[in-house]
Amino acid sequence: MLVDAGAAVDVAPLPAAPGPWASAWTDPAAVARLAADCNFRPAPDPVTEEGSPLLCATDIEQQSCSYDPCHENVDLPCRRVCGRSCTGCDTRCRGACGRCRASCHDEACVRACAASCGQCLQGCLTEKDRCLTAGCTARYQECYRRSVSHYRNGPCLPSCSRCLDACTGEDENHRRCLMRCLMRDHACTAEERQHCEWEGLSYGEESMEELDAGVDASP
Repeated sequence: MLVDAGAAVDVAPLPAAPGPWASAWTDPAAVARLAADCNFRPAPDPVTEEGSPLLCATDIEQQSCSYDPCHENVDLPCRRVCGRSCTGCDTRCRGACGRCRASCHDEACVRACAASCGQCLQGCLTEKDRCLTAGCTARYQECYRRSVSHYRNGPCLPSCSRCLDACTGEDENHRRCLMRCLMRDHACTAEERQHCEWEGLSYGEESMEELDAGVDASP
């Protein structure tokens, strides 16, 4: 008699959850869960509410703590593409797992299907990580390097310095004064005016040194 792809299967006792029960889909604990259900997905951590590292969506929607158009316009869209690609891969792995189980006659076959599914799912995560690091990080750094170089070597930095000296204080009146001054000078782009407001003359000063040294400056 064939084993139904959606039927429950007797497997060895599963480790208690929540907790760091598995670090990869190829771990025995993860394979055991896939043997019980090809569509098993770990729940977020109940304390931190962070998603499991075994899920495609984890580490995709990173936040930036300051004004960073390269993150919003380059890095984040790239990361979302990586996440969608991983999700599609994940779906294909689980579909193949279900078809594999449907042809099984015994538990050993089900376990073999689960092990193959675990390898497939881990491959999805490996490709996602490669997409994020080799793809998105490189694009972000290229954008950031251009942004900082133009700000620090172009006409905006002297204009920012003059306007900061002319507009003292830290309240809303200071911001309005600074924006009026920068727009009157016509030396800064809209993006550079934001850099002047958020970080003043220091924008990119230390980060460019890190980039030149090969350090990842992404958020």
